[in-house]
Amino acid sequence: MRQAAGRLLLALLSILAAEPAAALDTRLLPERPNYARSRGCTDAAVALPVRRGTHPLDGRISPDPALSPMSQGDSAICFAYATADMISQRVGVTVSALDVATRYYLADPAGLLRSRDRALRRYLSAHPDLAEEIAESRNDTEASKERNPLRKPFFDKLEDGQEEAAALLYNLGGLCPDRDLPSFDGYGQHVRTFARLRWRSRLAPKMSWRSLGGTVDRLRDPATDAFNAGWIAHVERLCRRKPLPVPLLPVSDGIADNQLDFMERARNGDPDLTAGSDRLMAMIDYALDHGRLPVVGYSWYVLEERDPKDPDLAADHSSPILARRTAGGRCQYHLQDNTGEYCARMRPGIRERCELGRVWLDEAELRASLYSVIYLR
Repeated sequence: MRQAAGRLLLALLSILAAEPAAALDTRLLPERPNYARSRGCTDAAVALPVRRGTHPLDGRISPDPALSPMSQGDSAICFAYATADMISQRVGVTVSALDVATRYYLADPAGLLRSRDRALRRYLSAHPDLAEEIAESRNDTEASKERNPLRKPFFDKLEDGQEEAAALLYNLGGLCPDRDLPSFDGYGQHVRTFARLRWRSRLAPKMSWRSLGGTVDRLRDPATDAFNAGWIAHVERLCRRKPLPVPLLPVSDGIADNQLDFMERARNGDPDLTAGSDRLMAMIDYALDHGRLPVVGYSWYVLEERDPKDPDLAADHSSPILARRTAGGRCQYHLQDNTGEYCARMRPGIRERCELGRVWLDEAELRASLYSVIYLR
């Protein structure tokens, strides 16, 4: 028996030795560096951790989910998926985008003040209005009316969010690996859980749930509190949390509040727009050159033509930039789309540079709607 146990232990050790962990970069980049464009558009790339076992159809369908970007499915929380990619690259573990969204909408930001990490505490001291900024971004949240005509704030009906606040709030409580709380296909793998929570929440007493006390009034409602508290409890049961190896300290900048604002400034010939765009491109180059994954705010219509019947004129979207290269004498950036859309449906000229949801965009194509950049120090 002891010999068998010894052989098993040796086998496990050999497996672990065969897959050495990549060295984690624990450096913190400067908060206010001097940004400059990459000379000559030299090749640069950052790698995301390998994702395994997050979708029941991995390896069984084409395109293979295991080889594709994490898909947000029918959800409208691209910010959470882009932020999860940014965090995953920083900590070396694929984190759950649904956990990122849960933390963003419902966690208590006061918990950040209890952090013992010196860098995070310095960040908080330098941003004394952070709690108000997080509350403001949460108060911009909308709720889908699909099967929710009164637009009640059920977690799986919430839309939109802000990457900087989402990254900061993920300093709370440790990271949840995506294998524990799968996020591929948005809410697709949790349909039964949401149905069960809806049934139970109708029977629950209408009370003030303590786990929701840190969010804003806009996301509280007697009809949804029990549901959202039940989802938080479900997440905590599934997530085998790990401590963050580094604090998540975002650096962000923008030249417009959103895509509509960007379009308006472009129409009016805003003289600051070009200089601002140059600064954002320099931030992207800086992040890639220093081993960080930049996330950009831009318009989905860069990738796919707008349906004339679509009421959304702007199509705000958020995506990470994986790499930079020169091709055909033009500087190109490798953008990762998390919508799960097929390359074949993208614009002519774009679809030919797309593979498994990752698209090489010419710099001019990216600049055409680029209005914000964020990366982690």
